[in-house]
Amino acid sequence: MSTTPPGPASESTRPVAPKRPYKKRRNMKMWSTTAQTFTPFNPLELDNLGRSVEAELLKRPAEPLGRVTHTFGDGVYALYYAGPHGLYGPISSEDCLVPIYVGQARPKGTRKGSDDPSHESTSLWDRIQEHKESIEQAHDLEVDHFRVRYLVAIEAFVSLAERVMIKQYRPVWNSVVDGFGNHDPGADRRKTGKRPAWDELHPGRWWSHPLNMPTGSLTPAKRSRELVQALFAGKLSTEVIEAMAASGDEPE
Repeated sequence: MSTTPPGPASESTRPVAPKRPYKKRRNMKMWSTTAQTFTPFNPLELDNLGRSVEAELLKRPAEPLGRVTHTFGDGVYALYYAGPHGLYGPISSEDCLVPIYVGQARPKGTRKGSDDPSHESTSLWDRIQEHKESIEQAHDLEVDHFRVRYLVAIEAFVSLAERVMIKQYRPVWNSVVDGFGNHDPGADRRKTGKRPAWDELHPGRWWSHPLNMPTGSLTPAKRSRELVQALFAGKLSTEVIEAMAASGDEPE
C-alpha cells in the first residue's frame, strides 16, 4: 500500500460553480404589439352578475308549463317550445336549449317603490300562470308543448339576468314578435289600442279578440311569420333585433 499523500487537485478535476444564465434584456417595444391583452375579469360587473343568475337558472330542470307547483318568491324564468308547430321548428327541442321567451317577475309596485316587504310575494308563480293561460287560449298552440325553467332570486338581480339572456339567445317572443307578455289593458284602452303582434300571430286571448280590441296590430301575422323565419335564418342584424325589442315595432 502506498503511503504517498495525495497531491493538489488538477485544474481539470476541480469543481466549477455554476454561473448565472445569460438573459437577454427585454425590449418591450419589440414584443408589445404581439403580446396578449386581456380585460381583467370583474365578477361585480353588471353583465357578470346577470350571468351568474343565468347559470343557476340553467341548472334547473325544465318543467312542463302546465304543471308548475305553487311557489313563493320573485325571480327569472325561461319558456321553451318542444312541439310540432312549423314556425318554431328550428328551436323546438325536448332538450330545451334555446328559449322562446325570457321574463322576470317582481313584486307589484316595485317600479313605484311601493312594494310591501311584509307581504310574501308569489309574483314568479303568478307570472308563469299568466303565460300558461295565454298559451291555453291561443288557437294554434298547446300548453303541453311548452317547458319552463324558473329561479327564485333576489329582486335586485332579476332584471340583470333577464337582460343577459335576451341579449344572448334573442328569444323570438322577446325580439321580433311583440306582445306575448302583455296584460289585458282594460276596457277603455282595448277600444283605442292596437292588438299586439303576438295576438295577430296566435289569436285566441279573449281581451284581444277583434270584437273587444277592434284595431289591428301594425305588424300583421304574415309579416310576423316572415320576421320569425328571418331571425332563425340569421338574416336580421343585431342592431335591427335590438331596435325591435326596444320599441316593439318591426324594422322599416
